[in-house]
Amino acid sequence: MVKVQDILNKIEEFAPLSIKMDGDPSGFQIGDRNKEIHTVMTTLDVRPKVVQEAIDNQVDLILAHHPIMFHAARNLDLSSPQNQMYRDLLANDIAVNASHTNLDKAHGGMNDWLMERLRENIDIKDSEYLDPDDDYSIGRVADLNEPMELLDFAKKVRDTYGLQNLRYVKSEKGQPVKRVALIGGDAGKFYPEVLRSGADTFITGDVYYHTAHDMMSAGLNVVDPGHHIEAIFIEKMAHKLSDWSNAYHWDLNIIKSNVNTEPYNFI
Repeated sequence: MVKVQDILNKIEEFAPLSIKMDGDPSGFQIGDRNKEIHTVMTTLDVRPKVVQEAIDNQVDLILAHHPIMFHAARNLDLSSPQNQMYRDLLANDIAVNASHTNLDKAHGGMNDWLMERLRENIDIKDSEYLDPDDDYSIGRVADLNEPMELLDFAKKVRDTYGLQNLRYVKSEKGQPVKRVALIGGDAGKFYPEVLRSGADTFITGDVYYHTAHDMMSAGLNVVDPGHHIEAIFIEKMAHKLSDWSNAYHWDLNIIKSNVNTEPYNFI
């Protein structure tokens, strides 16, 4: 027999909540920690279609990367799709846990997964912590074995993560790509730390217009593959669950969400 709390305990060992960024609402979101569970689903986001998928598959626990509650509900008016989603989860006794910035910083977590995937398509040396003085640094940095022109590198990033397109910013210095920093999600605010790491190129999503100007002027190339590359969580967390299930003899059915939560369309 396995309960929700058993899963939470393993996640806490892997990606402790104590290392999450200030203000990040990671952790247990909805449900009963003591519920016995049989089916677990991994997803990047918890959205109404994902919840319906969970209901259809009789899921007991959803493990997500992005928290379902970034902001407190002001009311419980069910005309709001968000509130209706909370109701559906509670009515169907589905628990939800989110591992967000604690997973981004964890050893072998999100940013290691993204760097490993990049290494499959680009000749990159082993990565280091973006901040070597932090045992749980938010990002990773690595040197290329051979320099690449920025456009060629950006195309490789696009293909690595299976994207239709991406944005990139060319440094005013016009330098090739030799040392790369990577932080999944929206991490443009960390560009001063990226510069201090000696990186000439920064991979991160959702780069703000004026921040892009600042990075360009500071001599930093930027490749913006969007936020949704973090969907790697679905596969990787399912693998973690499978490993734990085998190690502890849990009788778990593990499902990977098939709902595409990318909100953007491209032309």
